[in-house]
Amino acid sequence: MRVIILLLVAVGIGGWYWNRQNTLDEAAVTRFYDIATEHVLNGQGKELCAMLTKDFTRTGINSTSQGRIQENADKQETCDKYDKMFDGMAHTGGMMSANYQINIEHIEIGKDKRSAEVKLATNVSMAIGPIGKVAETRDKSVETLVIRNGKVMLQKSEGTAITRTIGDRF
Repeated sequence: MRVIILLLVAVGIGGWYWNRQNTLDEAAVTRFYDIATEHVLNGQGKELCAMLTKDFTRTGINSTSQGRIQENADKQETCDKYDKMFDGMAHTGGMMSANYQINIEHIEIGKDKRSAEVKLATNVSMAIGPIGKVAETRDKSVETLVIRNGKVMLQKSEGTAITRTIGDRF
């Protein structure tokens, strides 16, 4: 009888732990974006890429001085962009720096607590030592986060952005 009771308690604790590790809340969403910010500021493209689901998609319109550009990317294209951006920064000999800010405007946790829709605004600016700011992108996005095997991941991002470069007004 004791063995059965201990087994039931173990199953109950295991079920609670599994459910806790596989549900999203606002704190987990905030933590996800804090970690992503650290990866951006530290030039960690591979770590950023690992935060994307295999079926990740990014769609959006980027307004530049050249006009409006429709941008669509899957996980591999996004990871390639990360690599290119951070490699470019590394080749400046430490003279290029990035400022990256995220403002979470709204979090809506799904009824199943396994997904969340997040409305956010981001601001990314790049500067080169004595020159100062050379590029800035302001973005408004709606992103879908999911939890898979206890890990919060970005599945989808849709948004609009405005990018300005050194020849444009900041």
